Amino acid sequence: MLFKTNKLLKAFPTELKEDVSRVLSMIKQSNKLDFSSRFEVNFSGSKLIIPERIYMNEPSLLQYNTLTDRQQVVLNCLFTRHHDGFIREEHLKKIINQCNDYNWIIPYIIQLTGEYVIEILQVINDNLDSIDKSIIKEFIAENATFYNTIESRVISYWNCNYRSKYPAITDYVGYEIIEYFNA
Repeated sequence: MLFKTNKLLKAFPTELKEDVSRVLSMIKQSNKLDFSSRFEVNFSGSKLIIPERIYMNEPSLLQYNTLTDRQQVVLNCLFTRHHDGFIREEHLKKIINQCNDYNWIIPYIIQLTGEYVIEILQVINDNLDSIDKSIIKEFIAENATFYNTIESRVISYWNCNYRSKYPAITDYVGYEIIEYFNA
């Protein structure tokens, strides 16, 4: 597990190493898969390597409550990458309003924007006004290629899954988010 833990340490800024290690020490894998492929982003001059999906069990509420606020945010970010969309949504709700205090949440939010679960997109859209737009702009400027991929995914998911429900792309929540980011 040490090798896998070291890989997950790279999903956060290096100054969070102790907090991430604490969080990882209480997480158990749910099957032989620990995490799938990863995506890379630049963040404040560092490269973060974040898993696309994790296959781990959530810690108990008792364990969760032993974590510091920052450690809870780390755990919640990590579980926004969970293979279960309901779990991703639950953990997103816990961190979406903390982006201004912990700007390293932004890559996790942007990645979720490029996914297909409309309920997750709605959570993001409903909370955009609480996020300092300059943090988003700075991240996008530093990660233009990554962000272009996210934009393409939003359009693709609309076209494949939601076009019949939202014939005008401008009515699709994923597109609304992208428009907000681009404004």
